[in-house]
This record gives sequence, structure tokens and C-alpha cells, in this order.
Amino acid sequence: MAVTYEQAREIVRRATEPDWPFGTYCLDDRRIVENDNFFVFEIGAREFLVDGDMSYATAGSVPVVHKADGRLEYVPSFQIGTDPSIRNRPNPAPTLRA
Repeated sequence: MAVTYEQAREIVRRATEPDWPFGTYCLDDRRIVENDNFFVFEIGAREFLVDGDMSYATAGSVPVVHKADGRLEYVPSFQIGTDPSIRNRPNPAPTLRA
């Protein structure tokens, strides 16, 4: 079963929002980031992602949802950042209102 972007976003939200440890939880979906195999999501504190407050910045892994089966996986951010197959585009219907 193929997973849509909207379904993938909800998979990430359900897995990460309830126990968010610091700042105000934010799933920044203003851009759709993906390759042929998965969607990539940027989550973090709204204070950093929207407001730019570096004291809320984190490093590490980012959540990806596999398009084929909806499996959630965390991938090192440097791996995503250097993957030439990753592309992004503006999201025509973001849920984040900055």
C-alpha cells in the first residue's frame, strides 16, 4: 500500500508529538522533502524552526516515512543532507502557519 504525503505526515506527528521534550513541538511542513523511496520530515522546537532561536537547535537524526509501507525510520541528518536523490518543493497545503 503506497503512503501519501499527508498519511506520512500524520505517522510522524503521532510518533513524535506526544512525548516532545522541549520547546513547542513543531512539524515544519512548509516544504515537501522526498525521494522515490521516502518522505523526509523536519521536526523540532518551533522556537528554533520558525523563530530562529539557536538555543532550541538540535542535531542528530530525522524521521523518514517509507512510501511503500509507511514504515517510520530515523536517518542521520548528514545522510539526508548529502543524498543527491533528495528533492524538495513548496507544500501547496502546509499545516504550519508561521
